[in-house]
Order: sequence, then C-alpha cells, then structure tokens
Amino acid sequence: MSEPPQSGPSFTAPGFAGCYRHPERMTGITCQRCRRPICGECMTEASVGFQCPRCVGVGKASVRQVRTRFGAAVRPGGALATKVVMGTLVAVWVLDLLTRGLATGLLAMSNGYVENGQFWRLLTTSVVSGRLLGVLMNLLVLWLVGRALESELGSWRFALLFGASGFGGATLFFLVAPSTSWSVGAASAIVGLLAANTIGKAKTGEDVRPDIGLLVLLVLYSVLVGFASFGWVSLIGGIIVGGVSGAILAYAPRQNRMLIQAVAALAVISVCLGLVVAKIAIG
Repeated sequence: MSEPPQSGPSFTAPGFAGCYRHPERMTGITCQRCRRPICGECMTEASVGFQCPRCVGVGKASVRQVRTRFGAAVRPGGALATKVVMGTLVAVWVLDLLTRGLATGLLAMSNGYVENGQFWRLLTTSVVSGRLLGVLMNLLVLWLVGRALESELGSWRFALLFGASGFGGATLFFLVAPSTSWSVGAASAIVGLLAANTIGKAKTGEDVRPDIGLLVLLVLYSVLVGFASFGWVSLIGGIIVGGVSGAILAYAPRQNRMLIQAVAALAVISVCLGLVVAKIAIG
C-alpha cells in the first residue's frame, strides 16, 4: 500500500551546536570563513553572513596599514600634539602676564645665561612667543597648518620636529648673536615645521615655490622689523634644522624607518648641542 502524499514542503530544522567560545550557548549560526558555530556575542557582520572574532582579527592583520609620505599611520582626527603645543603657548603667555615677565625671563633664549650653564633655554625658548600678537600669529599657523602636518607626520614625529626646529633656531642664535642678546623661539620652531612640510611636498612632486616664497618673506619681515635683535637668525636656524629634519623624515628608507627617523633626528639635535658646547669651550 503506497504512502499518502505529503500536504506541504519538507522542512528540516537546522542543527544547533555550542558556540566555540561559549559552549553552553547553543546556536545555529556559523562563521562564514571557518564554519565554526558562533553565538550572538561572537558574531561580527561581514559582507556575506557573519564572522567569528578570530577570523575578524586575522582579516585585519592581513590588511596593510596605509601610511603617509613620512611613514605615519593614517588615522582620522586627533592632532593631539598640535593642541598640546597650542595650549602650552597660551599657558606660558598667561603665566608670563600674571608674573609680569617671569616666565619669559626663565624660559626664553639668553646667550649670556646659556654661557653660564642654563642649557634648558635652548629647548624652552620654543614655547615662548613674546607679545600677544606673536602668540596669536603662532596659534593661527598651528591651527591652519599644524593639524594637517601632524596627520602626515604622526604625533611623535610632529613633537620631535617642533622641538628640533626650535633647538636649531636657538643654536644659530647662540652662535651668531652677541652674549647680551635675548630671543623667543616659538616662531623659529613653527617655521621649521613649514620647512619640513616643504621638503615633504617636494618629495611628492608638488610645486613648492609658494612655500619657499613664504619662508623668504617671513625672514625678510623679521630682518626689517628687528635686525638688531637678531630674531631673524633664529628663524633661519629653525628653517635649516626643520628642513634637514624634514628630509630625514621624508626620505628615510622603509625598512626600519621609524628607528632611522628617530636616531637621525636626535643626531641633528646632538650636533646643535655640540656646536653650543664648542663655542662655550672656545670662549
């Protein structure tokens, strides 16, 4: 006697198994790549189906990190170093205002005090801007240019370049200006950033004539408004060291690039310090 025909379509319930990470949780979903069972907590939506945490991690590891012309990893937003520098410039100016010039007296570049052993001024001068107009101009350049440049350099390269450029400006000022001369170095550190950016643009074949023209105009303006103060010497020093450091960052080979960049940039700072010590020793 024949079987009676079924009244509807056949249906087989899916097989349930314990999640490979949480065996006590039964699930009918499997990873699209490795086919292991995964519960709701372990599921990550993929272009087709779901993937387990392990396969998601393997997929991310296999994706090559996009890097900039200076070797920094491309990350959205941030500009932390730029904001810290801007905040420091403002804080020093406010402190200087409240203490009636004490902050500048302790942090600004002074050839006479450096000769007497106050070497910290070679670095701290980079956070001193002088008058209110100088602070505002420095903040404006950092806001317009610094953030974009930091996205190319990465935070630690940006901070190292800023410090090296200011140190270079202070070094040339110490070598050239009289012992009685004073200088504030935030502007020399910032033009060093601009010089490094010019080198980076040159590497990619961009037109750098406007950038070079801007640097020349800044130096000429400084010469015209304060030739006797030797502030323009600091700008030239910042441009030289910023440009050299920028070339190091931009043209370092990819293999061991981060180590080469850090060591070479510190070597530039060491050369500057050696020149300062040599002048003091010569007398």
